[in-house]
Amino acid sequence: MALVRRLQFLRSYLRQPGVVGSISPSSLALASALCDPFRQSDQPACVLEVGAGTGAVTRHLGRILGDSDTLDICEVKHDFVEALRKDVLSHRNFVPAVTSGRVQLLRVPVQEIEHKDRYDFVISGLPFTAFKLQEVLDVFRVVRRLLKPGGVFSYFEYVGIRRTSRLLSMGNRRERIRGVSSYLSNNIRSHQFQRHTVLRNFPPAHARHLRFDDGRA
Repeated sequence: MALVRRLQFLRSYLRQPGVVGSISPSSLALASALCDPFRQSDQPACVLEVGAGTGAVTRHLGRILGDSDTLDICEVKHDFVEALRKDVLSHRNFVPAVTSGRVQLLRVPVQEIEHKDRYDFVISGLPFTAFKLQEVLDVFRVVRRLLKPGGVFSYFEYVGIRRTSRLLSMGNRRERIRGVSSYLSNNIRSHQFQRHTVLRNFPPAHARHLRFDDGRA
């Protein structure tokens, strides 16, 4: 099954590299790093996972989800949605929570989620370096609206990906990456409170954890 998921992920990347953003699902080590603030929480929590893909991080969330926690899973690609339903949410870790409504699968872009101050944790698998700057701005704006005060936004990026992409790109693509990189760097400087560098992932990645405590965008 793991090989099937990897092949599915690779096929999706080859078809839509700007949407999928990676040739391989996240490793267990990266999933664990992304979920670290949630795992350390001792209060019932409401969690949103954005860009769940084939469910590498979702599976880990299923193992640490408490009886009073809720999880919304946001994924828009049809192939990935079907994989989540058949291979992840049908697992015994999830069945009781899915049956009781504490775990839900949302087939809408994160920009279309209408809640405000709902989530304690937002965990993202979105490939920001593959996005246009306006798309990144929109996602961060929505995440800040969705998070409760003091909530945590966690996402990952591959080690050196922004610098490497700038060096290997030209013209409009280089300008796009430069703009996205500058925006991400500003947020990292202002809001990051924790970072895990995960070498046991392909490629190696940084799991970044941010709090937006200076007001709403």
